[in-house]
Amino acid sequence: MTTIAAEPEAGPRSAGRIRASNELWSRALTAGRWPLYEAAVAFAAAAWMIVSTKTIKVFAPLDRVSQVSGLAALQFRFLIPALALVVFLLLARTSEKYRRLASRTAFAALPGFTSGFLAAGLTLALRGTSLPLNGTAGDAGDMERWTIMLQHGQMTHPGYPPLYPRIVWFVAKFSHGNVFLGLKHTEILTTAVLGPLTYLAWRFVVSRPWACVLAVVYVPTLAEPYKAYEPLVLAVIIPIVIAFLRYLQTSPTKGLVHLAIAGLAWGLLVGEIFILFAGPFYWAAFGVALGAAAMFPWRTGWRHGLTLLGTTAVGFLIPSYHLIDGLLHEAPDPYFFFGTSQDPAYTFVYLTDLPGNAIKNGTWPPTGELGGVGVFGVAILILTGVAIWLGMRRTPVLLTAGLLAGGWVMRFYLASHEYRDQLVRYWPRTTTFSLYCFLILAVFAVKLIGERAQELLAEHKKMAAAVAEKSETPATAEDEDEESSTETLVPAPRRTGTGTGTGRRVAAPFQTGMVGLAFALTLFTGMSASAATDKIMPKNDGSEGQLAWTAHHDSPANLVQGVTKVNGK
Repeated sequence: MTTIAAEPEAGPRSAGRIRASNELWSRALTAGRWPLYEAAVAFAAAAWMIVSTKTIKVFAPLDRVSQVSGLAALQFRFLIPALALVVFLLLARTSEKYRRLASRTAFAALPGFTSGFLAAGLTLALRGTSLPLNGTAGDAGDMERWTIMLQHGQMTHPGYPPLYPRIVWFVAKFSHGNVFLGLKHTEILTTAVLGPLTYLAWRFVVSRPWACVLAVVYVPTLAEPYKAYEPLVLAVIIPIVIAFLRYLQTSPTKGLVHLAIAGLAWGLLVGEIFILFAGPFYWAAFGVALGAAAMFPWRTGWRHGLTLLGTTAVGFLIPSYHLIDGLLHEAPDPYFFFGTSQDPAYTFVYLTDLPGNAIKNGTWPPTGELGGVGVFGVAILILTGVAIWLGMRRTPVLLTAGLLAGGWVMRFYLASHEYRDQLVRYWPRTTTFSLYCFLILAVFAVKLIGERAQELLAEHKKMAAAVAEKSETPATAEDEDEESSTETLVPAPRRTGTGTGTGRRVAAPFQTGMVGLAFALTLFTGMSASAATDKIMPKNDGSEGQLAWTAHHDSPANLVQGVTKVNGK
């Protein structure tokens, strides 16, 4: 009784500090466990789709009937585990113990299945060849030459983001230095991780179901396996910017040392993304600057905000300084293709420089029904307006709208000087940036409409309950006996989790809604991922399938050695 309590260092206050410390560690471990679990599920789902191609024994990449069979085989390998997760979510909706686990598993797996489906299709499309998409030509040839330069201790072009060639160089080590296999495997891997990384990036901003919706919508719409690093950077940078500016807004509540360390970490992260692909940074610059000015704590803690921004800038420049210097001295983009001749105001569908029959069999962009704007475009614009209307005070909505406005203005500024300067300056690539912002706002519009509907329903129920309470009349003894006998025949409502007191076994609307959302997303994933995969199947028609076709008909001996030029330099 006296050995512990008598010592000053181990008194009640010390024990309280120990308990508080243990509680903090426990909360930290619990908070960190679930994100790691969701990440593991997402990557495992993508890996499953790739590994499952090993069970497709008979497949001829250049035969159309075989391609159809391959797509159906991938669909089967996707649907079995995906529908099993929907059933798990359905069965767990009335159990507090398993409902959260089922939700984390189902909504984390779908983005992995989506990009994994596309990566598995790419694996089948390149089966039987050691070459990547487009063989030794175009951007593939440039990447192969830069990888060979790295293998010989030389530097790549200073005006091109250096991280991806180094990833290819690293992956090639597992293929005995074969740069062609290295690039092929890197294309498959970067395509596979697109869904999980998009989902995890949006988890900084929104809940699991909506992060899943954003990832599942984005991947089949804007994925580009030929240069998978471009959609990967675009997918993650917008939610990361939103999360950072939210953090900037709350910076006055944090210590200066904490902000300095956090800013350095944010800067290093964004800098590494920048040296993977710099395009979205260029298009989003105006919107980010506007958002930072709006979110900066001018009155409540400008020193804290300045500390965070300053250290973030330092962290960003550490990995990206050389690339920025190279970009400043590089000749602007002179590459003209069919996209540079289209209406610059059309941003609802993005086509690469391999459009195939999209422009051979008709006009591009397609003629719209309402003032030249199609049904999809009108729907997206309506949802964009609804998102801004209902989410005027929501940080993600306002920042995304700012990014869209900034990218939109820059698109027309660059395109307006195209003829005078005979330079493109990558303005057609802003189509993906604008379309992504439109999709984000459309998803948030649906989210906000659902939240508003739930609020109205809750208010209606309260009013109905109040009216019913006022209109109640004293029950007779006979009525009480009937009610009592009825209650004994109806299961207790506590098993349903509804708490309505009516005795009906019905699941809560939110829980049932999650099941419906997961089922709908599963069907959409199967359809959209199959359509995106079909586009990259080998075809000799000038479409994106031409890239895989070239891989089967090219040879490593055709790689032209020498110094690769970027934009004429």
